[in-house]
Amino acid sequence: MWSRPEYYDREKLYEKVWADTVSKVAERYGVSNVAIAKACRKMLIPVPGRGYWNKVNSGQKLTKTPLPKVDSYPRVRRLYNNSEVIEVKIIERLVPEAFVLEEQLLQKESLPEMKIKYNPAISITNRYVKNTGKKLKESSKKISKTYGYGRCSSDNDEAFEVNIGPDHIQRTLVILQTLCNALEKRGYSIGIKPKKINKDPIYHPAYVRKETAPIHIFMLDTCIFIRITETSNKREIDKKDRKDSYDTYEYIPSGKLCFEILNYSYENYARNKWQDKKILRIEDQLNDIIINMIKVITIGKENAAQTKIRHEHWKIEEAKRQEREKLARLDSMRNQNLVKEVERLIKFNQMKDYIEVIIAEGKNRLGKDYPDSDFSKWVEWAELFLEKNSPETWELPKFELTDYHNCYMEKLI
Repeated sequence: MWSRPEYYDREKLYEKVWADTVSKVAERYGVSNVAIAKACRKMLIPVPGRGYWNKVNSGQKLTKTPLPKVDSYPRVRRLYNNSEVIEVKIIERLVPEAFVLEEQLLQKESLPEMKIKYNPAISITNRYVKNTGKKLKESSKKISKTYGYGRCSSDNDEAFEVNIGPDHIQRTLVILQTLCNALEKRGYSIGIKPKKINKDPIYHPAYVRKETAPIHIFMLDTCIFIRITETSNKREIDKKDRKDSYDTYEYIPSGKLCFEILNYSYENYARNKWQDKKILRIEDQLNDIIINMIKVITIGKENAAQTKIRHEHWKIEEAKRQEREKLARLDSMRNQNLVKEVERLIKFNQMKDYIEVIIAEGKNRLGKDYPDSDFSKWVEWAELFLEKNSPETWELPKFELTDYHNCYMEKLI
C-alpha cells in the first residue's frame, strides 16, 4: 500500500537527543547512531558533547545547548534497516494548492477499497475501447513481418493509441477497460480531444487532410494521453524463405507490453513508463499508473506556472533589450547627423572661400569692364546663393529623433 515517507521533526528530535543517549534514540527510530548524528547535523540540531552523560549520571546538573532558531533548514527523511539519511530540500512551489490536492488524492488512493482488481473476463463496454479493438483487428489483417515490426495499430483515431502484436489485442483491451472503469469510478472522464482547423499552407485548399482524433483522459482540468506498445524482436530470414532480396529480416512481437503516459514532465517527479516484467505485469500496476497520472498533472501545473514566470521575465528583459537597441540606434543617428552637419559647414566655407577668391580675381582682370560683364551677373548670383545657404538659415540640431525614416538631414547642395 502506497504511503508518504516520514520526516524527522526538528524540535522533537532535539528534545530526544538531550533526554537520552544517541544509541537509545536511534533504537527508538529504528535507525543507526550514524543516521541520527547525520540528521542532527543537517537540521542544525546541537547534540551533547563527549562525556556529557557520564557527568549527568554522576549527579552533575548541566544545561543543554538551546536549539538555534533558523529561517530554513533541510528536511531529512527517515529510512529503516540502518539505511543512510536522505536530505530533502524544502522547495517553494508556485502552485502549492496543486500539491495539497495531490497529497489528498494520493492518500485516498492508498485506501484498500481503491485497489484495482484485474479481471480477464471483464466486459468491454467503453465505446473508445471497443473502437480500439475494432481498429486493431482490422489492422491485424494487413500485418507484415518485414514491415511495421509485425504489429497492428489503432491509428489513434477515436481510439486509444496502441501498437502491439495480434496475440495481445484482447489483453490490451481488458487493461484499457479496467483502467477506464477505475478512472470513471474516481470521477474522471474519457473522450476525444477537440479538433483544430487545419491551416497548413503546404496542402492545396481543395485537399482536406484527415486529422486523427486521439482519446484523452480528462483529470483535474488536464488532458492525459496514454499509449500501449509492444516491442519486437528482429530475426534474420533464411535465404531459402526470402520472397525477394529486400526481405532480409522479419520482426516477431516479444509479448512484452509497455504502458506510457505521454504528457511530458521537465523533472523526474513522476513515473511515466511501465513495462512487463517476469513477475509484475502492466495489469498489476494500474494503481501506480493512476497515482503517477496525478503526479504528472501536478508537476505539469507547476511547470506551467514556472513557464509563465519565465515568459514574463523574458518579456521584461526583451523590452529592456529593445530599449537599449533603440537608444544605441538614436545615438548612432545623432553621430551621423553631426558628421553630415560638419561636412556641410566645411563645404559651405570652401564654396564661400572660392567665391571670394574668384570675385577678387575677376575684378582684377576685368577692371572697368566688370560692372557690365557676364561675370558680374555670376557674382550677383553667387552672393545670393551664399546668403540663402548660410548657417544662419539652417535648422538647429534636434536631440529627440522620433521617426527613423524622416530624421535624416537634407541632402548637401
